[in-house]
Amino acid sequence: MITDNDIKKLKTVFATKEELRALDLKMATKQDLQKSTNQLIELITVGFDRIDKAIEKLDEHTDVINNHEHRLDRLGDKVFV
Repeated sequence: MITDNDIKKLKTVFATKEELRALDLKMATKQDLQKSTNQLIELITVGFDRIDKAIEKLDEHTDVINNHEHRLDRLGDKVFV
């Protein structure tokens, strides 16, 4: 059986409902955690999609820059021979 001393000791270790209300905290349910997890996965997916698009653009620009460097080298070879 739980005694009054046990209850007092438990109150010193764990937060009471009143203390949680005062801090405006709630206990998360499995549904809350699943919803948060799904939102996080969606944000990460969107972020990776943006990174992939940026890498594709960078690859396109790298090809253009390489082409220009090649042309400049050929032009330099003809001018400074």
